Amino acid sequence: MRITYYRFPDDTPEEVLLEHGCMITTISGDEVYARHIPDEKRQEVDYIDHTIQCSITKAKKLMKQYGGSGYTQHIDRDGGLFEVTEITLKGNNSRFKYNHHL
Repeated sequence: MRITYYRFPDDTPEEVLLEHGCMITTISGDEVYARHIPDEKRQEVDYIDHTIQCSITKAKKLMKQYGGSGYTQHIDRDGGLFEVTEITLKGNNSRFKYNHHL
């Protein structure tokens, strides 16, 4: 199985992060997904995560648009992580033959 992530650059505006589904973590440890942060709730926000789970296509699109980076976690049948590969804008990012790892 492959799970792909995209990480926005550190200087990405809050509106862009929330628009693309980045998670908001509150001071109490709750995790919330929202399109905007109301002014009365802003003091409860600890941070906004800069990483989202997405497809390779979307990761490449966001890399072209905002910069940042992407990576894919390769997971075997037992649920163990056996490889992490960086996503590049040029070329094919799926070079693994999974039957060799299983």
